[in-house]
Amino acid sequence: MTEHPSIHRRRLRMLYSMKDIQLALSAADFLLSCDPDDPISKIELRRFKCYETTAIVSYARPFSDSKGDVPKLSMKMIGVKLDDQQQALHDELMHLRNKVVAHSDAELMRMVVKLRQLDLGAGQTMPHINTSFDEGLDFVGDRVEDLLGLLHKVYGGLFDTLTEDARANPSKFDVHHDWVFPEN
Repeated sequence: MTEHPSIHRRRLRMLYSMKDIQLALSAADFLLSCDPDDPISKIELRRFKCYETTAIVSYARPFSDSKGDVPKLSMKMIGVKLDDQQQALHDELMHLRNKVVAHSDAELMRMVVKLRQLDLGAGQTMPHINTSFDEGLDFVGDRVEDLLGLLHKVYGGLFDTLTEDARANPSKFDVHHDWVFPEN
């Protein structure tokens, strides 16, 4: 019996999503080492911001439109029911991804810019643009624990759904897909 193409595309989405959620889990685990009560340098803050950004983008990727005729992941697809707190966190992650992390929507940007004229001597000056951006973290402490809970729930749904599918359709899991960079 031939499998409907939509089933194959859904399976691919779930398989791709395993990688994305695993990456988000790793990034969130790295965020756990940030103690919200300890002072950290701007460089350390940026390191943690990189982890946070990776967690947000990697989590949101499966739930976002993409090219390649693969559907968005849905909680229904993987048999996951989020409670109200988890749904609010999911919505927040999607909002952060769409408005702040993957895009720089002006409505959500916070920055201060000061222009100073540097005195070069002999009556010459040079403009110096000093920028300061909000580089705080959205996920530290208990918020990271909440994030990890959501990530583990989604990963568990993916794992269970794919395992059940693999038991029922083992021949459908012999997949090799390589992306080739298009030549100009």
